[in-house]
Amino acid sequence: MKPIGDLVEKVTFHKTRIRSHPDELILIGKGRSAAVFKVANTDKAVKIFYPSCEYLAKQEINIYRQLNNDQYFPAIYGEGRNYFILEYLSGITFYECLCQGIEITPEMVKQVDQAMNFAKSKGLNPSDTHLKNIILTGHGQVKLIDVARFKQTKECRQWDDLKATYQKFYRLKYFPKKFPKLIIEMIVRLYRYKLLPQSIF
Repeated sequence: MKPIGDLVEKVTFHKTRIRSHPDELILIGKGRSAAVFKVANTDKAVKIFYPSCEYLAKQEINIYRQLNNDQYFPAIYGEGRNYFILEYLSGITFYECLCQGIEITPEMVKQVDQAMNFAKSKGLNPSDTHLKNIILTGHGQVKLIDVARFKQTKECRQWDDLKATYQKFYRLKYFPKKFPKLIIEMIVRLYRYKLLPQSIF
C-alpha cells in the first residue's frame, strides 16, 4: 500500500463536499471541518480537513499531544499539513446505542466523566462532547473523539446536560432505551436552538 500521506494527496474536495478519494481510504464520517477515512487493511484512520479548515489540523493534533493518553482518546500516529493519522476505533457511538437500543450503562457514563476530568487536569476545557463523539469500543471501553474545541474558553454544558437527562429520565426502569433517528435528531435541534425547557435538566 502507498504511504498514507500519498493517499491523502489524492483526496479532493469542493468546499465541504468530497469530490474523489482513493479506494484505499474508506469514508467513515464527515463533520463541519473534516472528513474521516479508515485506511483499508490497517487499524488506522486519517482525519482530513477541508481546504477552508486546514488550520484546524495543527490545533487538534496539538490538543491530542497535550492529552497524550490513549486510554480515553485515540492514539495518534502521524500528521501532515491538512491531516493527521489516528487509531481506528472499532465500535459504536452513544448516538448509535440510542438508535439500536443498546443500553448506555452507568459505567459507560463514568468513563466519559473520567475522560473529561483527565482533559481538565491537562488544562483543557472539554467542549462539544455529544453522543456522536463518544465511542464504545468492542472491548467495552469508552473513548472520546473530535477534541478540536477542547481549548475554547466559553463554558460548554453539552455533557452536563446529557448526563442530567440520563440520570433524570434514561435510568428510569420503564424509560425506552431505543429511539428512532428522527426523534433523536428533532431533540438535538431543539437543544441546539435552546427550545427545550430548562426543567428537563
